[in-house]
Amino acid sequence: MHDLEDSLIDESACEEEDPLRFKEARDGDHLMTPFQCVECHFVNLQGRLPDELAHRDTLTKVAITRAILDSLWSRERSTVNANRLEGLRYLDELRKLGLEGSAYPARGPFPKADQWGMTVACAMLGRSTAVGRNSATIQYETTRRMRSHFSNYAHTCPDGLGSVFMGKDGSGSVVTFSKTNSEFFSRFSTGAHRRMGDNLKPDKPLTAPILRASFSLLDAKWEAYKGDPDGLLNTALTACMLLASYFAALRGEEVVRVDLGGMLGHWNESMNHEVKHVPLMLAGRFKQVTGEKVFCQPLAHTTKGGMNIAKWFERAFKLYEEKGVRSGPLFRTSKGKRACIGDLDVKLRALLREVQTKYPNVIGDAENLNDYSMGRSGRRGATAEAQNSKIPEPVIEANNRWRKRFRSKGLTPGMSMMERYSDAKASVPALITFSYLLRL
Repeated sequence: MHDLEDSLIDESACEEEDPLRFKEARDGDHLMTPFQCVECHFVNLQGRLPDELAHRDTLTKVAITRAILDSLWSRERSTVNANRLEGLRYLDELRKLGLEGSAYPARGPFPKADQWGMTVACAMLGRSTAVGRNSATIQYETTRRMRSHFSNYAHTCPDGLGSVFMGKDGSGSVVTFSKTNSEFFSRFSTGAHRRMGDNLKPDKPLTAPILRASFSLLDAKWEAYKGDPDGLLNTALTACMLLASYFAALRGEEVVRVDLGGMLGHWNESMNHEVKHVPLMLAGRFKQVTGEKVFCQPLAHTTKGGMNIAKWFERAFKLYEEKGVRSGPLFRTSKGKRACIGDLDVKLRALLREVQTKYPNVIGDAENLNDYSMGRSGRRGATAEAQNSKIPEPVIEANNRWRKRFRSKGLTPGMSMMERYSDAKASVPALITFSYLLRL
């Protein structure tokens, strides 16, 4: 597990060091965090005092108590105590001057209404107990979506948004009156995150040994499926998705945007280029990029280690052409729609299952294949291998060049395949170096 400062922690050791962490309030908490008692919050929510015999009222009180403690624990004991001691010094100085009566502004009373977002906090705490996919309960990042939902709704209401302020550079800010932007809710969110932590489970990398074993199996499948066009196409596409994710270091959401028509449109030109290459064309909407975009990520025709990348794409193109398919996404469903990462994961794990059976020294019997995904496994494997192979940083940066956000700012969303390929073609020698040097 990782805490919010990204340092490794041992949860059991943390309990021994501070067994009452997140379980009690500390002297001075009220000097740092907005505070009302459980009963006051209940009245704010329900307009009445809690019925001690009603189960729902009892459950609500538990949720309120937990939310209050989380808000207080947004600051550590040492911070709270240091602030409390500073308050004592502050009062001592004012007593010398006879000014202690005006030391602080009035604390209350607060309005009898939920202005702090306690309703949303209680809902989030209830949501946080749901069963998780990789741990006993769901992660904080999943839980906080409920806050986003409420904020989005609040901003659609007449009194949800206030004044808009625009800077000279065109950037602006909006005053929002959502309860989830209150000081209390901010402290609650921080404290809840600290308490829940982050149990991150990244995809396992597709290492060079795993990929070597995979392509050994794919070569055998290609021979075995002679006379079976569907089997051959599935084999070729499985190879292509591995090549795109590894040698281009693409994420899964990028892999599924490889465009068949775009690649076919520039294939002959790329094969006759002074530096033979694979014109990996991607089309669609990308994260942090405005509008529809087209990108070209050239790959080496054949790597330094002898991996013929172009061969598998040529095979897929020929099989598609026999079916009369010359445009649209390269990776598609049976209905011709663009495949999703989950569709590619089915192919990946089926192949890895065979690797696990035939090459137990590469993937052990005890390994969970669900830990591998086209989402990040190929990219993580490429990153690790680039470091192992000591591929220079400028080469890695050149490979990632098209991904940089600043490159999208001056580009027209409707740029054609021809315009994008022409832009990348001038830099082919630099852009293919990463895939050329990457070991398999």
